[in-house]
Amino acid sequence: MKIDKLLIIGFSSILLTSVVSAEGKDKEKAPKRTFEQVDADKDGKVSQAEFTAGAKKEAKAKARFKKKDKDADGVLSKEEFAKCKGKGKKGPKKPKKPKKDKPEEE
Repeated sequence: MKIDKLLIIGFSSILLTSVVSAEGKDKEKAPKRTFEQVDADKDGKVSQAEFTAGAKKEAKAKARFKKKDKDADGVLSKEEFAKCKGKGKKGPKKPKKPKKDKPEEE
């Protein structure tokens, strides 16, 4: 009888843990949209309206658009869209060169 209760409690906790972790994964960052997905009218440029469409925080999306629009022409080219990855994302780090041992001077 005690073993049955322990098994039920054990399986219940495993099930609960897996459900909670699955919910956490859904709330993580949304997948990045490609230029082609954002360019709704397929004119080869992304307007601010296209860029902010569907954004949860419109003000934040507008600020990101302004940062990406390097030539300030009101639209993003494919290059502008791709270059600025956002705050704190500088790309992969270059590997450090190993330091050469200096010969000891006598």
